[in-house]
Amino acid sequence: IRHNGGWVPVKPLPNSLVVNVGDILEQWEVQEHRAVTSEARVRISIALFFYPNTEVEIEPLEDILATQECGRMYKKVKYGDYLKQATQQRLQGKTHILKFKI
Repeated sequence: IRHNGGWVPVKPLPNSLVVNVGDILEQWEVQEHRAVTSEARVRISIALFFYPNTEVEIEPLEDILATQECGRMYKKVKYGDYLKQATQQRLQGKTHILKFKI
């Protein structure tokens, strides 16, 4: 996890599964993170990418928003517009999603 401008190692829970859903499903502010290899432990990573139709509108479910104090954080966006924004900018943290922030 990035903290105070540097990377801090975080030990996973034994026999756990970590799922990073990515920016397109972001509703809550999350810590920027990265994965590194370790000679001391075995690690398996599986990357799965799902690409909806570019005309599909992405937005949080109203049921989820109703349970949150912070409310809606991002505008409804067509997946194609999100993808275009993400590929046209250099990936520097979460700068590519700032365009859609409310």
